[in-house]
Amino acid sequence: MAFIEKENKNLKHYRQKRIFTASARAAMHFILQSRMHSDPRGILLPSYIGLSKIEGSGVFDPVRTSAMPYDFYHLDQYLRPDMEALEEQLRSDNFQLVFLIHYFGVPQVSVEQFVTLCHRYGVHVIEDCAHTLLGGLEGRRLGTYGDYAIFSIHKSTSCLDGGFLLDHTGSLDSAKMPAHLRIAPATLTEFANTDIESASRQRLRNYHTVTEWLKSLPQLKPLFEKIPTGSVPLNYPIIVSQGKRKLLYHKLIESAIFPTALYHTLIEQITPQRFASSHFVSANILNLPTHADIQQDDLERYEQVLRKVTNEVFSI
Repeated sequence: MAFIEKENKNLKHYRQKRIFTASARAAMHFILQSRMHSDPRGILLPSYIGLSKIEGSGVFDPVRTSAMPYDFYHLDQYLRPDMEALEEQLRSDNFQLVFLIHYFGVPQVSVEQFVTLCHRYGVHVIEDCAHTLLGGLEGRRLGTYGDYAIFSIHKSTSCLDGGFLLDHTGSLDSAKMPAHLRIAPATLTEFANTDIESASRQRLRNYHTVTEWLKSLPQLKPLFEKIPTGSVPLNYPIIVSQGKRKLLYHKLIESAIFPTALYHTLIEQITPQRFASSHFVSANILNLPTHADIQQDDLERYEQVLRKVTNEVFSI
């Protein structure tokens, strides 16, 4: 028997068994429906979940459709979970699942510590990696800590839909997935033909470039003081001071730069009385584009416009 074969024979340590779906929302729906058959308990959700008039809520709609009981755990103004309060909720034994969102593709907490806490109480974790297609570029990647992970293809590629999930428990039977939750063949082909790593590295370079600009724009505060090594943020979340988010948003669009505001509208179940920090973020957040389509030649004009518009808005 050969000690060193001439070709690799076993790549199981490098394999991720992706279950491809029509979207990240479809992936979550499949997980929840599967879990409901074996456990009547509920799910804990983070208290920063958005709502769109056109798309609804990618996170909350599958929960509502599944009829699984739910509650929310507290986040601070940097979207970091309150771990002590979370543990109190876990002690209740009312929940079988906790949903951990890696907002904008960046972990807001020690994921290993978070998952360990949940497992201590026999609760499974779903990692929401919809904003990070690779889970990162270095070290241990997001989506490998929890029991399940869901990803979105269209948010990080030119595809119009598509997603996938990882099942680290081996408990899900993908053969039972309904046809309407499965990925379209054309989307799968486009995904397979996209150089995700190169696009991610360009996105990360753009993120670091915007970081340098913001050092001299104190009115715009980065949501993340520092991102972990290897993280690739989906965009650049900032907190706009003096309540001028909406004005800055529209002024940038008038200047042909199209930011987003994730999430400018929260689902009604997340009330300002109970979740004041979440509503503060929702009222002031703006997400500057850093996607891979932005090339070096675009950056000089982008910076000029951002500075000009910011100065205009804060001189009013």
